[in-house]
Amino acid sequence: MENSMTRRTFLTATAAAAVGPIILRAQDKAGTKLPITGTGEHTYEMIHDWGQLPSHIKYGNTHSVVEDSHGFIYVHHTVHATSQSGDAVVVFDDKGKFVRSFGSMFRNGAHGMHLQKEGRDEFLYFCDEKHGIVTKRTLKGEEVWTRGYPQESSPYEKGPGKPGLNYRPTNIAIATTGNFWVADGYGSYYVHHYDKNAKLLNTFGGPPPGSAPGRGGPGREGRGEGRGQGAAQAAAAQSQAQTAQTPQTQAQTQGEAAAPGRGRGTGPVPAPIENMNNPHGIWLDERDPSKPVLLVADRGNRRIVRYTTDDKPIDIVEGTLAPCHFHTQKGVMVVPDLQCRVTLYDKDNKVITHLGDGAYAGRQNQLRVATDRSQFEPSKFITPHGAWFDRAGNIFVGEWVEIGRLTKLRRVSA
Repeated sequence: MENSMTRRTFLTATAAAAVGPIILRAQDKAGTKLPITGTGEHTYEMIHDWGQLPSHIKYGNTHSVVEDSHGFIYVHHTVHATSQSGDAVVVFDDKGKFVRSFGSMFRNGAHGMHLQKEGRDEFLYFCDEKHGIVTKRTLKGEEVWTRGYPQESSPYEKGPGKPGLNYRPTNIAIATTGNFWVADGYGSYYVHHYDKNAKLLNTFGGPPPGSAPGRGGPGREGRGEGRGQGAAQAAAAQSQAQTAQTPQTQAQTQGEAAAPGRGRGTGPVPAPIENMNNPHGIWLDERDPSKPVLLVADRGNRRIVRYTTDDKPIDIVEGTLAPCHFHTQKGVMVVPDLQCRVTLYDKDNKVITHLGDGAYAGRQNQLRVATDRSQFEPSKFITPHGAWFDRAGNIFVGEWVEIGRLTKLRRVSA
């Protein structure tokens, strides 16, 4: 059995950006005013390509972004093949000036990143889906611990691959007690619950009985990867239904058939609440500190599911198309949605507004792999994957595009 605490080394590379550094600007490339998105007190100026990325680093898919207590912004990306540096973590100050980079061990596998304050210190937790590890690091990247394949979990006890289960962790949630949860979003669709000493307490979720995990759900990141069971039938039903849809409706349902759940009309029936299809994001929601709730972005089933902290499903939060992850601040929750938008929820989990809704209707995949940044339309998101509130209430959004894109939503007065 593999020891849960292991050291591993591996590399990252960043996505191809335009020649030279990406500069934080007060205006867009045409010299006009920056686009505005949102409504009322949740109105934001959209600053695309924020941050002075040095020329030796080229972004790959910009999967995650967080801010530390000093105002430094951390971006976790897969690294482009043409990047001179393999560092998968880039750090900026609050003005967008490059500070440092590290994390070449995460090359190509960089995915989830979580920042946690523990006493006087802060730590970064990374999920690397390619190399199958979760690791705790200092803010400068020094390893504290690394956890590999969860072979102590009964569904995984036969080991990785045939006849066992694959393990490709996507995100981590951490309680103030030190307990944590790891979502196997791209592997076998289970969530693992550990105590503060990394002892496994429980494994829950997984695909419905009689089905097998696929490799994603709507917009699965990766190359040439298949879909879950039932996808072919669902895709046929969706194709027929889309002939009568408007372009906007098509954009909202794009990728829906990849999941064995939450279809419309003659599509697949909703999956049981206790089952998962690509549990991509996971977060401990402590907006009500007296009653913390675990949130799972069950992306393949196009839903957010709330769980108790002892892993029992509570209910479903509606309003997303392909939810990726979460962050909360002052009663508001931000959810990056892979289907072209970012959604804000109030403390009662009601939708406040959708930000930067691209509604691309068929162009999303073309734009996602574009090599020319000028093809990205100002004011419109393509594939939001990670989002984080900074201390001032601005929102940083990283997108799953091959040349990376980091957008700052600067909060403005209503």
